[in-house]
Amino acid sequence: MAFNYKRLGIAGGLILLLGLLAVGCRNPFAPELGISASSLWTDQSTVGGLLQNFRNAYNYADSLHYADCLSDDFTFFYYDPDENRFDQWYRETDLSTTGRLFRHFQSIRLTWGSVSDYIENFSREDSLLDFQVPFNLTLDDLAPLYGFAHFTVYRPSGGRFQILVWRDDF
Repeated sequence: MAFNYKRLGIAGGLILLLGLLAVGCRNPFAPELGISASSLWTDQSTVGGLLQNFRNAYNYADSLHYADCLSDDFTFFYYDPDENRFDQWYRETDLSTTGRLFRHFQSIRLTWGSVSDYIENFSREDSLLDFQVPFNLTLDDLAPLYGFAHFTVYRPSGGRFQILVWRDDF
C-alpha cells in the first residue's frame, strides 16, 4: 500500500516536513569525534600520556586540554630571525597565541616523530625530564612544518606531567 501524500493536506505536510528536519539536524554543541572521549585523553601520569594529550589538543583545537599540558611556570623559547636571536614568552601569551591559531585554521594536524620507550613510559614523580621530539605540523593546505620540540617536563608528587619549558629547534 502506497503512502497517499494528497491526504496529508498543508498542515500535515508541514508537520511531516518539520519532523524530517528535526530528525536530520545535528546538535552543533555536541560534535562527533568518531572515537570515545575516554580513550582520547590521558591522566598525564607518563610523558607519553602528556604528549598524547598535547597532540590531541592541537588536532582537535582544544584550548582547555592544551592549557592543562602547560605548567603555571611555562616558558616558550623560539628563534626570531628578524632579531637573529632566541626570544621567549610565558604561559598567558602562549595560551592566547595558540588559541588564535586554533581559531584561524580549519585543519590542524600535529604528528610526533619517534620517541624512545624510556621517554614514552617515564612516570617518576618529583622528576624533571629533558628531551627532544621531532614533529610535523600541518595547518590547512599549507606546506608542513618540520622541526624538533625540546621539552622540559615535570611531574610533582601526586600530580601529572606538565611542560615547564618548550624550545623550538628547527
